[in-house]
Order: sequence, then C-alpha cells, then structure tokens
Amino acid sequence: MQDLITHADGRTIDLAGDISAELYEELEGTYSPRANPVLFCGNCHGGIYIRHGWVMKTVLYGAHHETGNCPAKLAIRKASMSDEHKRMQDYHVVALRAEGHDAATEVRTTTRTVVDVVADGRIGFEVQRSHLKAGAAVDRTGRSMAAGLECVAWCAETPLTAWRGKVPSYQWLDNGQFQFGLPRPQSVRCTGVASFRAEREGRPARWVPVLDPQTKLADEVITSLADGSVKAVIYARNVHLIKVDGLALYEEMTGTRLAPFTGRPPSRTLTPTRPAECLRPPAPRRAAESASSVRSCEADSMCNEDNVWPYEGGKIWLCAGHARQRYAPRAARITMPKPAPADDPTLF
Repeated sequence: MQDLITHADGRTIDLAGDISAELYEELEGTYSPRANPVLFCGNCHGGIYIRHGWVMKTVLYGAHHETGNCPAKLAIRKASMSDEHKRMQDYHVVALRAEGHDAATEVRTTTRTVVDVVADGRIGFEVQRSHLKAGAAVDRTGRSMAAGLECVAWCAETPLTAWRGKVPSYQWLDNGQFQFGLPRPQSVRCTGVASFRAEREGRPARWVPVLDPQTKLADEVITSLADGSVKAVIYARNVHLIKVDGLALYEEMTGTRLAPFTGRPPSRTLTPTRPAECLRPPAPRRAAESASSVRSCEADSMCNEDNVWPYEGGKIWLCAGHARQRYAPRAARITMPKPAPADDPTLF
C-alpha cells in the first residue's frame, strides 16, 4: 500500500511524513471534481478530493470519489513553516505593533481557513512563498472574508503570481534579507500599492485619472491597510490596493466611485462605471481635501460603515444597508373594487 497522491500535472506527493506548509495550502485549495479530477490515489489510481478531518481540523484527507476497498489512508499533515515564512510573518507583526495595532498570528476562522496575521481582528495578511494557484487564493480569500474579515491581503515573494489582480496583493522586493534573519524595521521595500494622478489625454485634451503604481516600504503598506488609508477596490476588472487620496482624486475627476473588493472574483463584480446600488443617487463632485475625510453612516451610532453616500441633498450620509431600509419603495397598495349596492326591495 502506498500513501501517495498523484497530481494531473505529473507530480507525486508522498504522505509518509509531514508536507510543507506551502504544499498543504495548495492541496487545501485544489478543486478536484468527480467528473474531471486532478488528484488521484497513488494506490488504486482512483480520483480523490480534499476534505478536512471531522475530529482533527488541521489534518486534510484525500477522499475517494468512488467507494471501493482501497486501504490507503491519505492523511495530509502540515509541517512547521519554513524559517523564511516565519520571518516574513514576524515582520508583519513587528510593523503593526510598532504603530499601536493588535496583531495575532495563525488565526483560525469559522470557515476553516488559517490566516497568517490578523490586525485588530479586521484585516488579514497571508504570506505566500509558493506558486499558489489563482483559484485557491480566491477561494481562501472569499472564505476568510465571509468569516468576518474586512480584507485579506496577500504578500507575494515571486514576481509573477497567477492570482495577481484577482485578490489584494503586494510583492516584496528584498526577499534575500529573510534568508539570514529578521530584517530591521523600515528596511524592506515592496510594490503593489498604487494611487491616481491627473494627466491630459485625447483631442481635445482633457484631464483624466491615470493609475500610478508606487514602491513603498513594506511597513507603510502593512500599517496603511490596517488603518484604512489603503483600500482594496476593483479597477479595470482587476483588484488593486489604492491609497485613499488617490480614490478621492478619481472620484473628483470622474464623479463615480470604484467598487470595493468584497471577496468575490472581479469577473463577478460590477464594473466601475455602473452604480453598485440601484437606489443610490449620483455622488456630487467634491474637492479632494474634503473627500479625503472619511465619513461614517449617520443612521445609527453603532454603524461603523465608512462606504457612505449623500441623501436628501447632502443632509444625511447613509451606507447601502440603511439606505435600503429608509428609502425602499413601499409595496403598491391594491385598491379593491367597491361591492355593488344591494337591490332595493322598494323598487319592486
């Protein structure tokens, strides 16, 4: 009996010992349907899929699509993370705590995901050093956000990642530093954050917003995501991390807002030119300095939603949920016909 898993791409995965954290995460996100499996049992060569254990949630199992008598127990256990992965994770924690944010590591969510770092219980950070497939990254991001996280940003080490533009992500440029120890704070650069700048284009020339990619210190990117000065939005059908002042400039110049990333792939998200809510009135043009101040929903003091829109001529600012409650059209009243008058016996 061989406790092996074979992949459709030709790889053979030996389950005799613990596998790397990167391979574990890849298998966890691999979709292997019954009709067209991509994972196979190394003993009986039947198609399998990956599921979590019922008792030990951290152990994955290769379950056979077809019930048979195969004795192989395809248990997948994750080894401890590599030193480089741990150092990149610790760098996030140090950067967050230096700015007063709470940082927790290896946070388990209700949707069976384990997030590397979570800041203030709201923003998740995933450190990824392997070639994770796009579907696995999108699936894990969606499940983590469905569990309550506002955003999950991926820290990539490789320059070419299949999931770039599909999930919020940024790339480290000084990866060699992590091979020898934890780098000093404010010493690692990264790309992936952008803003908007105004340029004159076309004939006749007019001012238009143009995406402006920037290279920043990783510490600044991490803390900006935690404090909300960098947002994950959909632009040109891709997920981007955009600075808030750049979003204000885009809104001022175009009169529209970019749709926030909600955990779904961009192909299922509304394009920026279409309104996200049918009941929303068009946002008025505002100056960049006034738009940069973040407003909150005024319908309820307990509502912390900052993605709000003006109503009643700008007198009140509401989030989408409270706007639907307040301005939803009432059900049409059905006017019943009046009953015909009874016959008057005096007429006969």
